[in-house]
This record gives sequence, structure tokens and C-alpha cells, in this order.
Amino acid sequence: MSELSSWIVVVCLAVGTFLIRYSFIGLFAHRDIPPWLDNALKLMVPAIFAAIIFTGVVMVSGQTVGLTHWPRYAAAALAFIAAIQTKGHIVITVTTGMFFLHFLPWVVNLMGF
Repeated sequence: MSELSSWIVVVCLAVGTFLIRYSFIGLFAHRDIPPWLDNALKLMVPAIFAAIIFTGVVMVSGQTVGLTHWPRYAAAALAFIAAIQTKGHIVITVTTGMFFLHFLPWVVNLMGF
């Protein structure tokens, strides 16, 4: 692919993204959003975030991992518990998950399993 072709793709994607977003804003600019759509849009961000986190936990290099990567599952579960306990405090949740993701394999290696 030539440099010009690459720039054409980038510009087309930028224009397409802008038109998609503007069409939604323009569609509802002078109208009230129906309550069912407003509720659905409020749930969109947590759903997308959960999908990103889920794939990050259960997939490595595009392949689903089994129980051999159990520290990922344990760290995710402990981060989930931390999120519930702290009412979603993101810094504590991420710190807890990352701590246990690195701590659990270290403990297993230390114990000689």
C-alpha cells in the first residue's frame, strides 16, 4: 500500500467516524431522547468496559486460555470484589487487580509448585 493510499484510508475513516457521530447528535439535537434509549445509553459504557476487561482476562494472543492462567481469573475476581467494596473506585480496583496479577504467580513460584 502506498503512502497516498494510506492517507486516503485515514481521511476516509476520519470523515466516516465524524459523520456517524454527527448524524446521531443531529438526529436528537432538537428532540427529547426516549426514556428506553436514555437507559440503554447509560448502560453502554459499563457494557463496553466489561467486554474489554473480559477479553483481556480470558484471552492471550487471540486464544482463550484455560486454567493454566488461573492468576488472571483470581486477580480479576479480587479486583471485582475490590470494586464492589469501594463502590467502583477505579484506582483501588486497578491497583488491586494488578497487584494480585503479579503477586499470585510470585507466591506460586516461591512455594515451588
